[in-house]
Amino acid sequence: MAHHEQKQQAPPAERKFGYFVTILINIALIYVANNLLNWHIPWLKDSFVQCLWAINLSLAVTVFTNVVFLFFDRRWFRHFMEAFTNVFSFISGYIFWRVFPLDLNPLWAKWVNLFLILILVFTLLSILVEMSKAVKHYRREENA
Repeated sequence: MAHHEQKQQAPPAERKFGYFVTILINIALIYVANNLLNWHIPWLKDSFVQCLWAINLSLAVTVFTNVVFLFFDRRWFRHFMEAFTNVFSFISGYIFWRVFPLDLNPLWAKWVNLFLILILVFTLLSILVEMSKAVKHYRREENA
């Protein structure tokens, strides 16, 4: 049974549903991100607009990869695309960290800054982990 599942290209219904939900959530997040300044959130600076291109790109890549997963769902490919998606998440997070469009008191700003750096480090580690998993599963599938 496991051998058959490895060769399977189309995902089962449960994963398709998950991909579809992820697509909808990310489309909603694109809408939210592009309207945050219009909603006059007191701690969000106008410089947030400088981050929007990276945020939109990251969310759009996530939508794209999940659309692809609806049709092609091999394990090695999912890990590879997760690494690819995480590259754009890193870019988005890095731009946000550099611009830092938040109007916070110095203590909060310090902690949020540290938290953003930790997220960036973990995102880089995630890229490496996902790439190693992609290679491992690709080799396993090729040798099967």
